[in-house]
Parts: sequence; C-alpha cells; structure tokens
Amino acid sequence: MKIVKHICAAAALLCGIASAQATGGPSFPYLLRLEHSTFENHACALLQTTGAFHLEIYGGEDVKVFEGTIPASDLLEIEGDLNSEEIVDLSQQQIEEPLIRNRHDELQITVLRGDGWQDLFFRSSDSQKPYERWLQPLTRWLDNLHRLPHRELSEDEGKNNCLPPKPIALKRRDADTPQSRVTPKTNGNILSAGPAAQPQPPQQPPAKPQLLSPLLSFYSLERQSGSAHESCVLFGENGMYRFEDRTQKTGKPVNTKVIAGQIKPDELQQLHELLDDPALAGIKHHDPPGGIVVPMMGDMVEITVSRRDRVQHFVLSSRFNHTGFAPFYGGDADSSAALPLRKFLSEHVENNSVGILDSRQRNGCSQAP
Repeated sequence: MKIVKHICAAAALLCGIASAQATGGPSFPYLLRLEHSTFENHACALLQTTGAFHLEIYGGEDVKVFEGTIPASDLLEIEGDLNSEEIVDLSQQQIEEPLIRNRHDELQITVLRGDGWQDLFFRSSDSQKPYERWLQPLTRWLDNLHRLPHRELSEDEGKNNCLPPKPIALKRRDADTPQSRVTPKTNGNILSAGPAAQPQPPQQPPAKPQLLSPLLSFYSLERQSGSAHESCVLFGENGMYRFEDRTQKTGKPVNTKVIAGQIKPDELQQLHELLDDPALAGIKHHDPPGGIVVPMMGDMVEITVSRRDRVQHFVLSSRFNHTGFAPFYGGDADSSAALPLRKFLSEHVENNSVGILDSRQRNGCSQAP
C-alpha cells in the first residue's frame, strides 16, 4: 500500500538499432508507452521504433482499440521530445506532487533507453507544469493519434492495456528509487508482460545506503477541507532518524521541512516501550479490497515496526469502524492509537532545529540521513 543526456537525433538512434540488429546484439522494438487520464478522457498508447502504434481509448464501459503507423516526421519529433535533457535526466524522486490536487490529471511516460527503461508518473497537472514544454507535445500526440490512418480491433481481440505481448528483460534506470507509499500507480514492470526484472547492482556513484537496522517507519497523511498535512519518520535501531514534513493550504505552495538527527539512549528506550505497548503490538493488518486505498477526508497513519520475530505493518484511520463509508478503507484500528507516538515525535524529533536539512534532500523517509 503504502512512482538523458541529449541524443542528437533520430538518425543516430535508428542507426544504433540497425547496428545492433546487424551484429546480433540486443535490440528492443518499443520506444514509448504513454498513458493519460483525466476526468474527461483516458487513453494509452504503445509506440514501436518503426512508428507502429497500438492505441486504446476508454469511454465509459467501452474500449476502442486502434493500430496503425505514424509518419516518419512525427516519429522524429517524438524522439526529440523524449531525448530532451530535462526529460532524460528526470527521475521519479524529482517530481514534486502537491498535497491538494484541484483536478484529476495523471500522466505516465515509460521510455526504453538502451538496456533499461525510464518510468515517470505525474499524478497531477501541478507536477507536470515545470515540464509542460516537453510533456504537452506528447499528450497532444496521444489525443490526436486516433485521427491517423488505422485499423480498428474489437475490445476482445486487441485490448491489452498497451503492454507488449511478450516479456522484455530490461532493468530500471532508477532501480533504487523507493516506491510511493500510498496507492502506487505501478509496481515497476510496465514494459514487461512477465515478472518485474530484478534490481541491478548500483552503478557509480553508489546508491545512498539505507539504515542497516530499521526500527520504525511512520507515515501520516491528514486531509481537511482547505488543507493537507503529510509527515514521515524513519528510525534506526541506533536512534538515528530522518523526519520530513509537508503542509499545504488550498491555492498555496507546499511547505517542506526535512530534519535528520539521533535521539539519546534514554529516549530510544522510551521509543521501544511505546512500540512494545500491547495496544500497538497487537494490531493486525488487513489489506483493503483490491489492495487500493481511496483518498478521503480525515487522517491515515501507516506504521511498520521491526520486532525480534517479525516485521509488523498496519494502518490506522480516523474512519475506522465508521458506518456509511463502505467505499473507503477504514484501516486496522483507530488513529488515536498513534497519539503516544505522535507526542514522542513532537517532543524529540519535529523541533530539532540543529538537524534541519535542505528541503531538496527530501526522499520520502526512505534512506538514512
């Protein structure tokens, strides 16, 4: 529960493909998978290096499936957009999402690059805005793709969610990037019809190591009518921690605070006592229907504790056991069960002015300070 360096042009890319085929080296026929979803429209497309495309447009309960080939000039333009330095160098971790989103607008771009793939998921128009110069041509292309000459397939014959028919053994370019905590869009095998590829050993520079012995992961999300508050903390067994806090009011930018430090031995003992309280230690987790958490008003807390014999994971919610909220996930217990932990964090972590870091170092409390 709980998301390139500039290449001169299509001529060089096509030559590289031809060279790989001539020498018997690996070559992959796919260039791009694109999916865009708004309140009004939902479509996806899979584009091959030859210009051949597979397009699916969702309208209510029906899905229209088209296949055809785009002109060579369009293919050159798409490759130019995909190979812009701003997009090639972009990682999921750099995409800043607001806590309050005004409208539904999700865009997912998956690009094959050499022997790996780059997967970028924008959950809002706000996060797309810094890159709209390069993203808008792609969304316009997707919106107009059905106007090109094509053949239409029946839903039963052609619908495949714009995925390749056979597995592709590729590695993820940012395999060490942590997954999003709440309702991830994908588990990381968009362009593989089979199991996700195993993460590759980190290349230079090596990935920043995680805490060797994690003790507690605490994630909280609170939504009110005009504001939202997100916070997380990662504790190691040695008392080292990373704390991140994000707040936003409607129409305002997100305020971010990042703190790193280490609590004292007596405070660490106090934390252990809080975690060993039967009120927390006895909570058992139940997955929501379909594994999906529906965003809602109120608050939700996600906690993972490393214990001697197991790793305990559970979700607390202010909507726990509330009647009349059948579509929403109520969690495993009421969020009030986390009040002692919240008090501890407020007293020993959140106000550590000495450990304040640059907000650009935010990583979702996935790594050590």
